[in-house]
Amino acid sequence: MNSILYTPYKIDGLEIKNRFTASAVFEYGADNGKITGKIKKRYASLADGGTGMIISGMHAVRPEGGMGPFNATPKAEGYAEGLKEITEYAHKQAAKFFVQLCHCGTSTSSAEGYDTLAVCETKGRDGRTFHAATEEELKRIEEDFADSARICQQGGADGIEIHAAHGYLVNTFLSPVTNHRTDAYGGNAANRARFLFEVYDAIRSAVGPEFIVGIKFPFNDLMENSIRPEDSLWTCRELEKRGIDFIEVTSGIAMSRESSSTPRVTLEAQAPFAEYAREVADAVSVPVISVCGYRTPEAAEKVLTETKISAVSLARPLIREPDLPNRWKTDRSPAKCISCSHCFRSAADGIVTCQVEKALNQ
Repeated sequence: MNSILYTPYKIDGLEIKNRFTASAVFEYGADNGKITGKIKKRYASLADGGTGMIISGMHAVRPEGGMGPFNATPKAEGYAEGLKEITEYAHKQAAKFFVQLCHCGTSTSSAEGYDTLAVCETKGRDGRTFHAATEEELKRIEEDFADSARICQQGGADGIEIHAAHGYLVNTFLSPVTNHRTDAYGGNAANRARFLFEVYDAIRSAVGPEFIVGIKFPFNDLMENSIRPEDSLWTCRELEKRGIDFIEVTSGIAMSRESSSTPRVTLEAQAPFAEYAREVADAVSVPVISVCGYRTPEAAEKVLTETKISAVSLARPLIREPDLPNRWKTDRSPAKCISCSHCFRSAADGIVTCQVEKALNQ
C-alpha cells in the first residue's frame, strides 16, 4: 500500500510499524482491578487488525484513584502477568503496547474508600465534596505513578502514557479553569505544571532512561479562561527537556462524566485538534501524535504529509472496526463509526463495545 499511513517511524529508537495509534478508551473490563480475558481479547483484536501502536484504556495508578472495580490498576494482584500476555501477543503481530496511567480526580467511584481529593475544593457530580489535595497527598500519588510505571515495565509494556487530559487529576492542575490554588501548585503556567513535572520525574526515576514515557496532553480546554497556547507550548518544551518521548495532543476538558467541551466529529469536520498538534510538532523534536476525528484515510494522510506530526490516533472508529488499518489498505471508504459515543455506555457489556454494531448484530 503506497501510503504514508503504512510507513514506519521511531519513538526513541523503538520502531512503530505504521502511523496508526489506538488511542486510550476506557475498557470497563477489569475484575477488581485485574486484567481479564475480555481486556486481553480487545487488544488482541487491535493487534490483529493492523494497528502499530496500541495504548490501553486508562489504568488507575492506585485502586482508590479509579472509577471502580471495573477499572484496571497495576496495583492489582497478577497485573504484570496479565499485561505480559497482552504485550507478547501484540509483539507477535509486530504491534507495540503502551499503558495509559491516570488518577481520576473528581471522577473516582462514589463507593466507600475511593479518593475524594482534587486540585481545589469542589463538589463532585454525585454531590460529594472533594478537598484540595495536600502536598503530602500529591507526593503519594506521584509515588503511585512511579510504582505503576515500574509494574508496567515488568509486565513487558513498551512504555506508558501519562493521562494529563480530559478533566482527570493531572489535567485539573494544568488548567486555569479548575486550578485556583494559591500555593506552589497554582497561579502561573510553571506552577500549574509543577504536579505534572513531578509525576514525570518520579516515573523516570523509577523506570530509567530507556523505557518510553509519553503523555496525552491537553492543548486547549475549549472553554472560557482556557489554558493559553503559549502556556501549552512552554509546557511541552519543558517536558521535552526532561526527556518525554512522545506527545499525543488532545483538547477539551470534561467537568464531569456527562459534560465535555469536546466538539462533535463529522465527515465534513474531521481532525478538530490537528492544528494544535501541528503547533506542538513545530515546537518540539519528539514524535507528536494527533488524536480525534479521523474518519477517512485521506484526512490522516493530509495531516501526515503537510505537517511534522508523526502519527494519527483513533479511538471510537477502532471500537467498531478493530481491523480498520488493514481494511484501509484495500477499501478506503470512511470508517463506519458515526461518532455517537454510545460506546461509552458499555458497562453492562463488561468491555467497551460499539452499541450500533451490537444492535445490528442482534
